Amino acid sequence: MTRNSKAFIRHTLAAAVVLALSGGAQAQLSTATIKGQISGSTANTAVVAVNKANGNTYRTATLADGSYALVGLAPGDYEIRVGGKTQEVTVSVGETASIDLSIGSAQQIVITGAALRQDVRNSQVGTVVSRRMIEALPQNTRNFLSSADLAPGVAFSVDNNGYNKLQGGATHSNNLNVFIDGVGQKNNILNGAMTGQDTSRGNPFPQSAIAEYRVLTQNYKAEYDQVSSAAVTAITRSGGNSFSGDAYIDRTGTNWRAKSEFVKEKEAQGILRPKSDKKEYGFSIGGPIVRDQAHFFFAYDGKDIDDSRQIQFRNLNLIPNVGLGATLRAFGANQVDPFRQHLLFGKVDFQVNDSNRLSLSMRVRNEDDRVAEDRNLSAPGNDKERSNDEARLDFKWEWSGGPWLSEARAGAESYLFNPQSASNSPFFKYKGSSATPPTLSGSQDVAFVGGSPDAQRREQKGAYISEDLTYTGLARHVMKTGAKVKAMKYDLSGTAFGVDAIEVVIDAVTGQPYYANGNCTGTNITSNGAESDQCRIRRALPGTGVNIDNNQVGLYFQDDWAITPQFELNAGLRWDYETNMLNNKYVTPAERVAALRALDGRTIGGPNGPIVAPPGQTYAQSLARGGVNINDYISTGSSREAFKGAFAPRVGFSYDITGNRNTVLFGGLGRSYSRTMANHALDEAQKNQQPNGEIWLIRNDYKMPYSDQFSLGLRQALGSWNAEVTVSRVDAKNQFIWFGGNRDPNGGYGNQHVYDPLFGGPNGFGTLILGDTVGEARTDSVFVKVDKPYTRSSGWSANIAYTYSDARTTHNLWNEDLFDWTYGRPGVRGLRASTLVARHRVVAAGMADTLLPWGLTVGAKLNWDSGYPRRITSCAAGFNANCVFVRSDSPDDFKQVDLSLSKAFTFFGQSISIRADVLNAFNSVNYGSFDDWGGGPVAPGNPANFVGGDNLNIGKPSDIRGDTRTYRLALSYKF
Repeated sequence: MTRNSKAFIRHTLAAAVVLALSGGAQAQLSTATIKGQISGSTANTAVVAVNKANGNTYRTATLADGSYALVGLAPGDYEIRVGGKTQEVTVSVGETASIDLSIGSAQQIVITGAALRQDVRNSQVGTVVSRRMIEALPQNTRNFLSSADLAPGVAFSVDNNGYNKLQGGATHSNNLNVFIDGVGQKNNILNGAMTGQDTSRGNPFPQSAIAEYRVLTQNYKAEYDQVSSAAVTAITRSGGNSFSGDAYIDRTGTNWRAKSEFVKEKEAQGILRPKSDKKEYGFSIGGPIVRDQAHFFFAYDGKDIDDSRQIQFRNLNLIPNVGLGATLRAFGANQVDPFRQHLLFGKVDFQVNDSNRLSLSMRVRNEDDRVAEDRNLSAPGNDKERSNDEARLDFKWEWSGGPWLSEARAGAESYLFNPQSASNSPFFKYKGSSATPPTLSGSQDVAFVGGSPDAQRREQKGAYISEDLTYTGLARHVMKTGAKVKAMKYDLSGTAFGVDAIEVVIDAVTGQPYYANGNCTGTNITSNGAESDQCRIRRALPGTGVNIDNNQVGLYFQDDWAITPQFELNAGLRWDYETNMLNNKYVTPAERVAALRALDGRTIGGPNGPIVAPPGQTYAQSLARGGVNINDYISTGSSREAFKGAFAPRVGFSYDITGNRNTVLFGGLGRSYSRTMANHALDEAQKNQQPNGEIWLIRNDYKMPYSDQFSLGLRQALGSWNAEVTVSRVDAKNQFIWFGGNRDPNGGYGNQHVYDPLFGGPNGFGTLILGDTVGEARTDSVFVKVDKPYTRSSGWSANIAYTYSDARTTHNLWNEDLFDWTYGRPGVRGLRASTLVARHRVVAAGMADTLLPWGLTVGAKLNWDSGYPRRITSCAAGFNANCVFVRSDSPDDFKQVDLSLSKAFTFFGQSISIRADVLNAFNSVNYGSFDDWGGGPVAPGNPANFVGGDNLNIGKPSDIRGDTRTYRLALSYKF
């Protein structure tokens, strides 16, 4: 039996012991809690909650002090019954509703305090997005997460490829997690936080199956695992006691979308925009199998995209109008990239009796995509074909008896991501340079031609069991404990270089590339002819695979203690453990180890002349002079150990100052751990397969990424409005990065500038790339939220969220990129402004369904931010270590107003609705990226730009952010 197997058994037994001893907890990821005091009651007074939609019944009894707690409630409308009297209550997903009741002489019990402020005695920082808001707000795709930015501190974006991303502060988006019906959707192997969200134009889940969801930006309780940024917890719809269903189709296309300045510019040069089309369609149906006892629900969403792109290469001013340069300058074409998606979700639930409830759900996702390496730079044929498939099955059994509630779960998942090149031609990345002679280090991309390097297969499979218990028998306490054991398998195979990949500079005089006869030409040829100052070749690699078994264990304890009727303390502790997160049995190839430990023997250019390795000095000793102990990265198959220190304490409080829930002070601090992608292990194995290629090594003593969080806030009732102000800090550490490992014989970087590694490696090998959990990010924020909840009497709701962010990161690119070439550089490393977080951001949304005439429903959403900071690379002082980064603010803010108008027609109990959305109604011009190349030294007599370089195109927009004005029409049918 291996050491990892023994450790896994030991930790599994520990989890079982904790469950046996604890007696306590039910995860509130997919349920709600109602608790409070009942004045006029005696001990053991029965309290019953009946779900008005499906008849499910929940029971508890008051304790001696009149306190009660109903736990494990599915979100929805309930009738509370006490002493033969009734009161209606609505609860949301993840909500802890503090509802104090008074038994009077009338036929109803009475809620004391503000009925619309039942969840304000809560230390968590979050926002609920209701189904009414999901359906009413305009959106350019049916991705339920597109409304997550109604929570301060969270940004949802769709880039020009159609890829969706959810971001919380400056922390890498991989640290988010999305929970659906209490089950985490974590992507263990790739980017994207949840499975299926790595470079996908698709939606993550059928929107028609989502009932509502909560976005927690901070201070979540110990139930939440594998998350150290924002957490989203969604609940799916269920069938009720009457049959209901809907069907829909919506469309937009080229002829319904305004032309951007870039489209107009290309059309003026004869590159027409081809016709494109996007359709989304689907249906849902649910109802009783046995009334008040068993129900079913099924939903299907489909999505067809034929997206057009105009192809015109960039940075053409850097290449001459002769030779290949003339061909590239004259090139123009267009292409349509197809995408197809199918999403299915089904659920059956069964209430056996008042003590036992069962549910079974399944999900299937299928995507087929054809996409260019780069929408602007890729010539036709420089494409990849991707499949993106997922299947999940989840079973839950709830048992309740007296003060106990048990939730047992079991489930399985399978996910496959399979990008493959559409061509077997070599991949050429043509570049231009203003340097003399031209160099790769100071070059800019001009065109991508040939096949895509991708020939990969990524698969994760898993099965889990979990148990969560709640105990409410101690007055004013809701105590929870739980454990989860999950067995994961990762099949990571294929190659990142299915064809030769060649980066080559076009000569400024001849217009020809510095590449001939399979070798690089130019100056300083190294790596057996694979690298020079003007060219770099990565040879095609045969497919290789990494198969990893990884067992995950999670344990937690949480106590929500109402010390007084006004003051509540939330205290929790979580521990997570993974046996094999990054291929712990990997053995670094012997030829790589021998090269690193062999004599150095190099002579390289330095700032003060050539640097020569002293006789007898090994390459490892040269690295050690630069602070790199290469033995920390060489894996022997037993040198990597699983990280055991993921203990995460979490403490929060809330204090109802006035006692009527009108003014509540709240706050919290704690630590939360996420995880590192298994794909890093494949990068290491694949790159080390190439003869005399690069050397990629992961540090043996790797750690789990985590964030330390602090928040302090105030909630205040303003009539029918709720206001909330929060100050927040999130310190994210142990973020995984790749960085340059090479050092010159003195332990330095030679003449290499700060934003590239020192290329070339030991004894003819390529660049040494090291991986370690040393990245950091910090976000200081102020959140302001004002919302007016929807009521039937008012007929409207509104939400306004403002975020001030000071977001910083140690990453070289000032964003969440996994490569950070500044790490290890003295005087360069530090926290810099993130280029992905605007300093000021406002999201406002609202809907009304009774205020307009003729039964019209209107929805609106405003997005505004002050623009993202920019990072300018300036080599004005020379193309070497003098290159620097310069911060520049975005020249424009971002603004977009989206509107929606719908009308329902009812015939014999059936409803047909017509809806029109206008995205970016005022057609605001929002630029998303700019030419941030500061340029090289200025030739005598020539003008300089504002950073002193020779690139006069600096600051020129290169892409748009958000939508141009777009019309979208939808037709739906409900019964």
